[in-house]
Amino acid sequence: MWKVLFEYSDKSKCKITGAHKEIPLRLAIDYHNLYGIHAIRSIYQQYPKKDNPEMDLMEKIEELEQREFSMEN
Repeated sequence: MWKVLFEYSDKSKCKITGAHKEIPLRLAIDYHNLYGIHAIRSIYQQYPKKDNPEMDLMEKIEELEQREFSMEN
């Protein structure tokens, strides 16, 4: 399981959770485009929390893109 937390300048928040082991690349990009464009902070967290540190959603997208690119070559 995983979650993405978006925080906005007016202190509001949006949390999205998923049942996949890891967020799929396409979904991460879609959520970033829908909710992350205006967010001041976008945090990705994979469960269990003790084994997976929080990271910026854009860092996770870059990691997933690199992994996909390396699988194609």
